[in-house]
Amino acid sequence: MIAPRHIVVIDDDPSIRRLIELILRHEGHRLSLYGTALDILTRARADMPDLIITDLMMPQLNGLQLLHALKAEPDLADIPVILITGAGQQNQVDLALALGATTCLYKPFAQAQFVAAVRAALGDAARSQDHGRRD
Repeated sequence: MIAPRHIVVIDDDPSIRRLIELILRHEGHRLSLYGTALDILTRARADMPDLIITDLMMPQLNGLQLLHALKAEPDLADIPVILITGAGQQNQVDLALALGATTCLYKPFAQAQFVAAVRAALGDAARSQDHGRRD
């Protein structure tokens, strides 16, 4: 198990949020859970999470729009982002990766696959410049 980190999870589906919460709490991480991405930019600046996990398709502000906004902010650009999505959205996944997403996972994902993606993303974050995280 890696050192506990602060992870933001954004998904408009409460059952997916709960599943991710159970997996990540079992891994020992501190979580902030949201059903919408609308307020996350302000909160990300204040909390400086180590990782953001977001659904791709959400109402109001989708995962691509959030990713674009994060990467445009110098203080937030280095936060790794994992996008989760349903099948059949390969063009959106390709765009997300081009915009700087760390990885994309398709629902339903296996727990081991999800944990491996989170660990890899957090490992990448540890090797990058410190993005102002407050411990």
